[in-house]
Amino acid sequence: MTLDELNEKSMEMIVAAGEARSALNQALEAIDDIEKYDELMEEARKAITRSHTAQTKVLQGTITDPDFYPNILFTHAQDTLMTVMSEINTARSIGKVYRKVLEKINER
Repeated sequence: MTLDELNEKSMEMIVAAGEARSALNQALEAIDDIEKYDELMEEARKAITRSHTAQTKVLQGTITDPDFYPNILFTHAQDTLMTVMSEINTARSIGKVYRKVLEKINER
């Protein structure tokens, strides 16, 4: 993998993770509309999967080329990916809690 290819994959990771973060933030803002929340969370999942796929391609390159070393941009991209993955997991938990609270309210 060339440096240009690495930088391209890194930017792909960052952009896709940013799209995922945007979708999950919209989902949390729309949480009172469960269908909209679910739709936006699925959008976030798809975007973060694209970011993760790009990361996997780079990591596979490090296995096949022992002289290949990721750079600081790739490290930043990985950090962004992992942070947004954590945010998605937290947003999923918030959604579950919200649904349970609604169930309890509706039982009254």
